[in-house]
Amino acid sequence: MTRGSNRITLVHVAEAAGVSLSTASHAFGVDKPISDATRARVLAAAAQLGYEGPDPRARSLRSGRTDIIGVQVDDEAGRAFRDPVIIGILDGVSAALASSPTSVLLIPDSVPEERLRTLPVDGIVAAGCSPALPQLRAAMSRRSVPVVTAGNQVDEIGSVGVENRAATTRLTDHLKELGHRAAGIVRLRHGDVERARTDAARTAFPDAPVAVTADSTIDEGFRAGAELLDRGLTAIIAQSDLLAVGVIRAAEVRGLRVPEDLSVVGFDGVRVDGFARTLTTIRQPIVEMGRLAAQAVLAAHDGAPLPTLAMEVELVVGDTTGPAPQERS
Repeated sequence: MTRGSNRITLVHVAEAAGVSLSTASHAFGVDKPISDATRARVLAAAAQLGYEGPDPRARSLRSGRTDIIGVQVDDEAGRAFRDPVIIGILDGVSAALASSPTSVLLIPDSVPEERLRTLPVDGIVAAGCSPALPQLRAAMSRRSVPVVTAGNQVDEIGSVGVENRAATTRLTDHLKELGHRAAGIVRLRHGDVERARTDAARTAFPDAPVAVTADSTIDEGFRAGAELLDRGLTAIIAQSDLLAVGVIRAAEVRGLRVPEDLSVVGFDGVRVDGFARTLTTIRQPIVEMGRLAAQAVLAAHDGAPLPTLAMEVELVVGDTTGPAPQERS
């Protein structure tokens, strides 16, 4: 057998290794019933012949799967990879797929509907809170491609997230127990999650002013915090930890002490580079949400029902909240 114009196939590898075609095929699979010695012999023969492995397009046609899961993220990859929530979800997805042949395809949330109709995926994990989620769900539903959100509100079928209203209420209860009556809200711009958190905060503080941000970044938190700091507030409820850190920095620039003059709470429970304090926040199991969402997508492709799973959260009381100033002696 010579290389060149002759195409090396799995049949040639099986002949060279002295095994059947099906055994040679198993050697390139995952968790297939074949001994280590036989697998090594087949792979050695493949290497000698210059055979790279079965054509994934042919396998896809036979199995009806692409062995690809899409993950919907922010349009700008740089921004998405600076968001610790998205990074945590991707870590969870990767952990779920570590022992499977499935790969990940990143899908920007601006992908047009006509492109969504032809994406070669077995399912999609929608990471975080994309405003394009309704369009994605509708397009994939027409193709019977499962979509599971990770880190979004858990009201809809096909979601792994947290009860944002209840979680935010834990933060507002904490502030009210400390005597705070005048609180503001730094709100993210997106949809269901942000509305749920805002509704819960407004239930506790009906007159709370709201500053809307474009993204979950420290810079946006700084800008929004500065917008609220002249309103006589004793507390600010930020809808992410990055926003909360930005609010704290804006307060410090104004000469305000946290928590002596202003209490600040966040949401997520992530580590923020360069921030040495312990933020009062809601810690959600971000990596686990990504892992469970990916597992649910794989299971749904095989016929399992889509989940509606609310994860447990933890109230972390740090050093950024304290008694309202008027309560101090």
